[in-house]
Amino acid sequence: MNLSLTGYDNPVTTFVGSLLANLPELLGAMSTEPAHFVMVAEFSDGRYFQVWSDPFGNVNGEVLSNLNIGDLIALSPEDEQELRRLGFEEPITFLSPNFSFEATTPSERLQLLAMLVSAVLDVLGEDMNNAVEVRTWQIEVPESATKNTIRCNARVYLE
Repeated sequence: MNLSLTGYDNPVTTFVGSLLANLPELLGAMSTEPAHFVMVAEFSDGRYFQVWSDPFGNVNGEVLSNLNIGDLIALSPEDEQELRRLGFEEPITFLSPNFSFEATTPSERLQLLAMLVSAVLDVLGEDMNNAVEVRTWQIEVPESATKNTIRCNARVYLE
């Protein structure tokens, strides 16, 4: 599979329905490429989800939380509870300030796919015809760096 990259500063605008239809292929490509990749899907209200991958086939999906957006409130308590019910792990200040789930096997990648689709449609309330900006890029990771350090340094924050 070839992974098409937009670059960090060059988002492509598409529709939520198209993004979700192509998400299985994107997750598959990210998990099979021997490098580190990031994909961020940002909606018109500034809320987002992002996906990280490493050269070992691990894919981490994140949905924003209220921890990294200052005084703004992106999710209601009910939204947060639904993300927990879907299987996302609690956010942790700095280290992992978004709701997250790491998929290390093909079945977990399918689980992550279903979780992200539910998060977009049911929690974030996006309509299939809404516009979404998608960015994909490769990140260089020194061998001495840990995955969490790289994720913290490269993380996208809602402004």
